[in-house]
Amino acid sequence: MGDYRRSTRECNFDQLRPEIVAAIRDHVQRYELGEVEHEALICAETINERTKKPGLFDKLIGGDTDPVHYVGVVVTPRYLIWARSGAKYGVAVVSAHLRECEVLDYANTSQAQLVPDAGLEVTAMHTGATQRGQTFIGLGPEPAAQNLRQVLKQALQQA
Repeated sequence: MGDYRRSTRECNFDQLRPEIVAAIRDHVQRYELGEVEHEALICAETINERTKKPGLFDKLIGGDTDPVHYVGVVVTPRYLIWARSGAKYGVAVVSAHLRECEVLDYANTSQAQLVPDAGLEVTAMHTGATQRGQTFIGLGPEPAAQNLRQVLKQALQQA
């Protein structure tokens, strides 16, 4: 799976890493996204452990990331919210309205032929942004990752 070993677990919102919970709460309040904690259809957290050291090319293209980072994902009936947390770069939160999201299983993309990995490729108008962006959310092989995919797929269909 690329340069990372990933492990995904399903959890309650308040069982996400504390810095992710705090950052998502701030983001939700800032953008007035509603009662995300109570509306959550699913919450999941992935531990991403880098398995090889970044080379010069990785550093040049911005791939010199935290050796271990965490990604928390929350799906509500209206929003997809994800936060990345690592010691080197801190915490960043992104959200998008489900009606404006295109989500693909990374394994079904052309990029997966070149760089094998597992997760979701999200293209959306991020909350507060002026143009669409694309993000990769890595997922582990656990049943929790499959459940996240299924719940998100259903939420996208109903949005």
